[in-house]
Amino acid sequence: MAERKQEMALRIKEAREWKGLTQVYMAQQLKVARQTYLDLETGKTEPKVRLLVEISELTERPLTWFIYGDLGLDIIENEYKEEIDQLVQCFGCLPHSARKMILQQSIQLAQFMTEYTRTIPRR
Repeated sequence: MAERKQEMALRIKEAREWKGLTQVYMAQQLKVARQTYLDLETGKTEPKVRLLVEISELTERPLTWFIYGDLGLDIIENEYKEEIDQLVQCFGCLPHSARKMILQQSIQLAQFMTEYTRTIPRR
């Protein structure tokens, strides 16, 4: 159990560093004291679910990654595998010009939704 706690702490630190954020910035965004945030990164304390969700959003890492590591990425991939396979099959049946147009529009939509979800107030 203590090993899992340390692994999560290391992932929190790794995600913050990967995103290029400071501990002070994270503490401010999470509305906790810097020492409280430091305790999360060192494994002294475990984050509550709400805090872990916010860390996930700030660092743009999947929530499952903090809990399961790279296995968490496999979980996400498997969760959407059927839908992705179906999209790829349909996509492959289209002419090149249609694929190019759909891909451009999909990227624009994904970028818009990413920005839009960041502006929605949290409850």
